[in-house]
Amino acid sequence: MKRYLWFVTALAACSRVEHPRVERIAILPFENLSSDPSLDPVAASASAILGEQIIGAPDRIPIRASTVGDAYLAGATRLVFGNVTRRDGTLDFEVDVEDAARHKSVAANEFRGAVLDALNGAAHALDPQAQPFPTSNTGALAAWARGDYERAVALDPDFGAAWIAWAESLAANHQGTEAIGVASRALDRPDLRSPIDRARLAVMSADLRKDIPARAQALAALQRLDPADTALLLRLADADNQLRDFAGAADAYRKMLALEPSTSQGLLGLGYAEAFAGNVEAARRSFEEYGRDPEQKTNSLDSMGEAYFMNGRFADAQKYFLDAYRSNPNFIEGADLEKAAYAQWLAGDLDKAGALFSQYLDLRRKAHDPLAAWRAACWDFSTGRTDLAVQTIASAPQPLAARQLAVWKQPPALDPDRLKQAYQSSEPGSDGFVRTFYAAALVQAGDRDQARQLIARWPLPLENSSDPLVESLVFPKFLELRKTLDQSR
Repeated sequence: MKRYLWFVTALAACSRVEHPRVERIAILPFENLSSDPSLDPVAASASAILGEQIIGAPDRIPIRASTVGDAYLAGATRLVFGNVTRRDGTLDFEVDVEDAARHKSVAANEFRGAVLDALNGAAHALDPQAQPFPTSNTGALAAWARGDYERAVALDPDFGAAWIAWAESLAANHQGTEAIGVASRALDRPDLRSPIDRARLAVMSADLRKDIPARAQALAALQRLDPADTALLLRLADADNQLRDFAGAADAYRKMLALEPSTSQGLLGLGYAEAFAGNVEAARRSFEEYGRDPEQKTNSLDSMGEAYFMNGRFADAQKYFLDAYRSNPNFIEGADLEKAAYAQWLAGDLDKAGALFSQYLDLRRKAHDPLAAWRAACWDFSTGRTDLAVQTIASAPQPLAARQLAVWKQPPALDPDRLKQAYQSSEPGSDGFVRTFYAAALVQAGDRDQARQLIARWPLPLENSSDPLVESLVFPKFLELRKTLDQSR
């Protein structure tokens, strides 16, 4: 899988969205228009209070944005501006809502009274189904507003948003153990407000504990309570992919596309989830839709090549990789030629594969790639020509050549427990090495049935292992495993 694919979740907010069915409401920081500094924490917390009240709306997503630029980057469809002052001894909030596309005010209202009363009115103006803020204790609210979260939960032990903020602040300060403890204490509260805050704490706890199954379960529960949050659906899809629940991941992507049709990250993610599950034609349809955007044409062709490759349809994979290369020879530095060479080799023609790989090497040499000889040696080793690889690596830079020779002579030990843990924490699009060697460890331990499941999907070339020196070991070991397991049926 191409190196940047798994950054898709982080880039989701910046992607192109056509005709969104969900309002993305960016609530900008409120201003204190008075000369009274005691209103500064009121202004600072107002946007957070409003955001908390509309979390979980079926057709609105609150976005905390520090600037208008941040709001646009997050795909906001509405911008909320506000200010606060004191008139005749009463707080006065002015709230203006602007259409982000038209840069035009669509609503302007004034809300007077105590903080929670006034902002509750503002929240209901934004969303008639707004939920009450999760505390009515003014002391707890004030402590939360000034960042004293421990004091806030002492004053109101069921104040879910304060527990979340406390755990988040600890985690941000690298106090993970303490953050886990705070989240656990909050989750032990039977009357914690609100259900969404409880679900958010469960997700945070699972994240901090690196409990992948619990994380997926908690994200699914949170998504049911907050069904419009497409970023949450992306996180759920990612968690399901990591659990190899590809049907669940595909379902999450479909829900996302129902909310925001034709979003690039939804189409790309759905295509890969279908490919991982073996549904190649469904993957192709998703990638074709993704490729209708001219900017994504080459990427879509490359992705289709990967979908066919991982499912063992190498002739189709070679065609799409070459189509991707012709579409844009500079895409991922011409690596689609290298991928096409691997597909041609596995389709049964090493001579034609070698010609494609030589074309790729010519590109790398013209680009003054100092690793061209190392790449050539790794190709020779991957395709089973060990003696030639040893000769070729002699032209590679030292000490890289020596380190590579050492890995070839003594591959990593097969530690089943370590490999299992690495496999479970890996992404399916870049798990070729760890999945293959975990399968080998299982065969060594006598568990051939589970090993067969692991090698049902072919590893992708150029999976960007954390250690490039082991990448050339993958295909020889994978082919050896398939032969061994086929003979033992």
